[in-house]
Amino acid sequence: MTDASGRSLPYYPKLDGLRAVAACLVLVEHFTYNEMVRGFAPGLIGVKSFFVLSGFLITSILLKERGTAPAGVLATRFYLRRALRLAPAYYAAILLTALLALAAMRQEWPWHAFYLSNVQIALQERWTGAGHFWTLATEEQFYLFWFPLVALAPRRWLLPVIAGCVILAPIYRAIMAIEGTTFAIVLLPGNIDSLAAGALLAVSMSGRAAGLAFVERVAGSRALLWGSLVAVVMTTGSFGDVVGWTGGSGVLRWVFLPVLVNVTALCAVRSAIAADGRFDILAHQALVHVGRISYGLYVWHYFVPQFCYTYIPGFQALDVGAWAILRTVIWLGLTVLIAEVSWRVIERPFLALKRRTPRAGRPVPARVEAAVPR
Repeated sequence: MTDASGRSLPYYPKLDGLRAVAACLVLVEHFTYNEMVRGFAPGLIGVKSFFVLSGFLITSILLKERGTAPAGVLATRFYLRRALRLAPAYYAAILLTALLALAAMRQEWPWHAFYLSNVQIALQERWTGAGHFWTLATEEQFYLFWFPLVALAPRRWLLPVIAGCVILAPIYRAIMAIEGTTFAIVLLPGNIDSLAAGALLAVSMSGRAAGLAFVERVAGSRALLWGSLVAVVMTTGSFGDVVGWTGGSGVLRWVFLPVLVNVTALCAVRSAIAADGRFDILAHQALVHVGRISYGLYVWHYFVPQFCYTYIPGFQALDVGAWAILRTVIWLGLTVLIAEVSWRVIERPFLALKRRTPRAGRPVPARVEAAVPR
């Protein structure tokens, strides 16, 4: 990860380890086909953790690059680098699934190609064959307005917007749950608090808001990390059923469970970048590698069961009894294999092209710096 002038931003291996954990949680939800396991919402926890981490990293990068080049150069650099990282594997998955006639991709590809998967789910009120793409659509929509806010708009706007996102997103989710339209929660307004939580930590750690130094200290609290994690566990699964988090309209679950996950993920991100030896297991070579290929794991995994049921004769027999364990192992093995190939053949070569993106090779002229709102 580099800033606009080519200097490397700090690399934290434990953040890749954290990505690995989040990706594994999503796989657990989508591959177990077990309602008891799904009752603990591992997918929600994994996705929200991804959002918090993304909000932190993207905001950190934009704060670093702010004022280092004219707006056009900054915009080109930011969006081009995002495209080089995310688009190749994503569009390869769309193309391949269309060729294999999976996930109704031949009919529904425009929704996904234009990053409107979450809009499709909200409008049609159903999970599609590429339903997991909703998170990628949400992120892309986030990038559209977050870049101008952080990199170009007056600095005094950033904190009020972050605060508004953190406060208004749970209210939006509550309204959608009460109205019985929880599919609309996949839209950006239903998830912006997770992204904003990560952004808040980035601003706090940037040193550009002295009054927010406490956020970094609070997020680094072990008591808060473990306390929020326990709260997450206690409000999912069977306990959640008893206290009403998962019953009825699930208003409490939709409103407050994501908030608890945000807090836990925020603390986890802060702990992962701390130089105090906490959670060194996240820096294990295997976890770091899984974190590096986690994007591919996420993009491809949803199609693996569909492929198996469509193209492997008699695969449905593995749905019965203990054979389901073998089924899950097959899905997991194929997903890792495809993600590894995707990383080596598709993603990594395009990542190498990032070095050719526009850079601010010299200090920004005074007239340019003066034009950046404060």
